[in-house]
Amino acid sequence: MDDSLQAELRRFLADEHARSDALLSSGYQGSAYLYELAGGRKLVLKESGGGFLTGWFHRLMLQREFRVYQALESVAGVPHSLGRVTDTCLVLEFVDGESLKTARHTLEDPEGFYDRLLQVLHDFHAVGVAHGDLKRKDNVLVTAGERPVVIDFGTAVRRHGGLVDRLMFRLIRRFDYNAWIKTKYRGDYDAITDADRRWYRPTIVESSFRLVRRIWRTVTLRQTRKRWRRERQRRRNG
Repeated sequence: MDDSLQAELRRFLADEHARSDALLSSGYQGSAYLYELAGGRKLVLKESGGGFLTGWFHRLMLQREFRVYQALESVAGVPHSLGRVTDTCLVLEFVDGESLKTARHTLEDPEGFYDRLLQVLHDFHAVGVAHGDLKRKDNVLVTAGERPVVIDFGTAVRRHGGLVDRLMFRLIRRFDYNAWIKTKYRGDYDAITDADRRWYRPTIVESSFRLVRRIWRTVTLRQTRKRWRRERQRRRNG
């Protein structure tokens, strides 16, 4: 990022009215803004938040995320970072796409899409980055030509340093592949093909969570209540 763009973005961040108009999201960790350059190119500015007690931690997480994007510089299918405006603000390219959460129902070539998504996972794993939150379908965008883009590496881990880092990377990488399977097959694990089964190895944590969730749904009669609601809706519509 050159000095002129740095100055332009600093002026934007100092303008409370402009920030308010450009707000994309806001939460306890900070805020995200959409900024459009003169030529029409759009950027996302992620600014860490928090008060005296939590602000330092959120700044640390933002710096950590910046290092993740540096590692992803050569990877396609992820947003790329232009750098930091300040220690509290990370600049990312804007990706125009629809969340997989909604777009998955209208994919024209789902098999091709999930193959391309799997390749994106392979590529960022190859440079030592594991995402860790791909079960949230909002973290995968469907862009033009049904090309997948994985976003939000705020909780990602890198394969670097000592033994703990490498073990954590291996675990989170496994989470990524299991999430890919869950999303592709919509939780129907019996439908996994032989070709894809090699990517699915549930961890103890995931298996335990799934068991607890299954028990909870049984105890609370969740499926029964859903059927009752559907039946009431059908009768009202009929």
